[in-house]
Amino acid sequence: MLEPNQIAATQAVPSSMPEVWLLSTPVGFEEFFRKSFRELVRTAMYAGAKCQEAEDAAAKTLMEMLPDWDTFDRPLAYGRTAVVHNFIKAKTRGTPRLARRLIERGHVSCQEGAEDSQLTAWEDGEWVTDVLSVLPPAQREVMELIVKGLDHGEIAETLGKTKEAIRRHLCDARAPSQAEAREPSEMRYRSARAST
Repeated sequence: MLEPNQIAATQAVPSSMPEVWLLSTPVGFEEFFRKSFRELVRTAMYAGAKCQEAEDAAAKTLMEMLPDWDTFDRPLAYGRTAVVHNFIKAKTRGTPRLARRLIERGHVSCQEGAEDSQLTAWEDGEWVTDVLSVLPPAQREVMELIVKGLDHGEIAETLGKTKEAIRRHLCDARAPSQAEAREPSEMRYRSARAST
């Protein structure tokens, strides 16, 4: 696997700045662009960016520096800091977040691949049912009512048992259900097959 500095070195530095930038390029900026582009890409990659993400962050940083070019005392130091910030902003405020907001506000319909809250709730319920399936019936009943949001008194009243019995069932059910919840599904499948 290549290191970020090796990958950045293989990337072609654009021979010239984008045409849109050429309209009012200050003195020294084009030279800085050519000399620092790879360095900024490398810096973003050390921060965790993939090659394309690093190039996008470097281009965004240079584009942001262009209007204020004459104010920078140490442009490369500023650029290194800014490229990491731009990469992080793109990761945290990127396309998925924008798409989610557009869907929430009704500007865009929910498309294939978008999260469906009803499906997620159903899947969560199925997972809980699967985890609780290893418990004896009395413990499973109590845990299912806990999942539904009932307190100990309501559970005792619903099942016709004492609060102490409910506490005992909860204590007995916690350890196996926690172990089951932590165990990956493949391991459960293997252990179930091995026991048959």
